[in-house]
Amino acid sequence: MNTVLLSALCVSLFCFAESAVLHKTDTNFRVDPDDCSTFYILNEGREVSFKCPDEFVVNAAARSCVPKGSLLDTCVKILQSTEGNCTFPSDKKLEYAGNCARYYDCENKNSEGTPKLTECQFPLLFDVKAQRCDHFSMVQCGSRYEPKDACDYEGNHCRSAHCIPCHVRFPSCKGSPDGLNPWKGRERSPYFVVCKDERMVFQGKCPYAVDDKPRIFHPVHNMCVEYEQDD
Repeated sequence: MNTVLLSALCVSLFCFAESAVLHKTDTNFRVDPDDCSTFYILNEGREVSFKCPDEFVVNAAARSCVPKGSLLDTCVKILQSTEGNCTFPSDKKLEYAGNCARYYDCENKNSEGTPKLTECQFPLLFDVKAQRCDHFSMVQCGSRYEPKDACDYEGNHCRSAHCIPCHVRFPSCKGSPDGLNPWKGRERSPYFVVCKDERMVFQGKCPYAVDDKPRIFHPVHNMCVEYEQDD
């Protein structure tokens, strides 16, 4: 069987890699989704990694390392074209470029072989490196859109005619400081929200006073007060 030495391949790609022998028929090739200077070739079920030198990135069409930032730099196009493409055995979960709370589940595909687009529960975000949904404070979204409100998550949207609208069930903390805040849209009512990094972390209702008098959440003082003392 015709083979070429990996070292010969490295000459054409200006890269460094571990020693191995590749068959000419081995065409499985992908660029690292997090690092455009790294790419992988699948050889007999095993991925072999290659690394371009400093300030060089991979041009997938030419399968060569090109100067970073040059006209031959196709890094953005590469990342877009490989999105959701579960090609290699190591592909378990892939990021979804349009939303930091979603990812492609390569182990859950439809009849056509397309990976399922899955969403984390609010307020979690998908951590590409950890391969799981994690607390928003632990995840770096980079260029991915970062949802903050519960209603930014499709899983909280109504799926039936008798469903209470999402904005009624969940308050918004966008633009609000950390700590206690009035429930937007329900000001001067007993309802309030606790915010952290523009996320709702708790929603509550002021309890009645000792003499059973109703209390509301004051929109200026940010505390529960008796109804007639809301000035």
